[in-house]
Amino acid sequence: MINKINKKKNIFSVFFHEFIRIKNVIAWTAISFIGFILGVTSSSISSYLIPLFVFLVSFFFIASLTFAMNNYYDADSDKENPRRRNINAIASGRISKQTGIILNIIFIFIPLAVTILFKFEVFLFCIYLIFLGLAYSVPPIRLKGRPAMDVLWHFFGFFSIVIYGSFVAGNLSIFNWLIAISLGVWSSVGQVGNHIADYSYDKKSGTKTFAVWIGLDKSKTTINILTLIHLTLLVPLIVLYSLNYLITIIIVIAIPIIGFLILKPKKGVFPSKRCYIYFFTIVLGGAVYLSCIIYHILFVMGIPTIDLLHFITIS
Repeated sequence: MINKINKKKNIFSVFFHEFIRIKNVIAWTAISFIGFILGVTSSSISSYLIPLFVFLVSFFFIASLTFAMNNYYDADSDKENPRRRNINAIASGRISKQTGIILNIIFIFIPLAVTILFKFEVFLFCIYLIFLGLAYSVPPIRLKGRPAMDVLWHFFGFFSIVIYGSFVAGNLSIFNWLIAISLGVWSSVGQVGNHIADYSYDKKSGTKTFAVWIGLDKSKTTINILTLIHLTLLVPLIVLYSLNYLITIIIVIAIPIIGFLILKPKKGVFPSKRCYIYFFTIVLGGAVYLSCIIYHILFVMGIPTIDLLHFITIS
């Protein structure tokens, strides 16, 4: 009996952690959920129960498909990579390729079935996201194997999943677009940073990533430029939204200060938590995004904004 229970636990563990990469799926769903929250225009929770259900079910399986397909088509190369072999269920042989393709077909069917019963335009958006997810890993397109295109994919990928959340919720405004574009650049910073971190191994193994393609020095220049673009995109978010409530002002000021004191950033390579790229992108960016989410929630609840100039004058 105990052996059967342990076997079931092992099967679930392999499926969630080594096949669909549940941590990544949850992280991507959280990013897309930011878009959903920003698409809400009413404080009536009951009116969003169905859209929320559609969003959670459809996006969970779209994200699962994206990571599972990546594992499927990377299985052969991951077998030779000690860092990847034991976190890819197909590469390790714990899930067969046949089972993998059947599960991926199910992952395609479920979001399509859910969205077509909801709204046709959401169904079409769902098809686009599925195509985008497949285009990253599946030949002959396989954008992850095309230097620079994989970085662009991360921009459009994160941009699209944020917009998808807002689209399912039923509202798109300039606010949503600004957040989506900013998070798209944020994702690109992370992707180039990962390429830089894996540069030595990728070059030695013959993997042609963006960093290997243009060289380490140019990659570092690229990530600096992307970080500057990301910081520039944060400015309108701060000015237009973060400065409208006292709590959002505190968040956008306090978190970066605390983060700076804790991390004590220095010149280094992302994704090291001690480098300036990490501080500006993750800490400062996270503070701005959090303040924007709280701003939107307070605004939807009808809580009046503050007149910052008047507030400063009184203080």
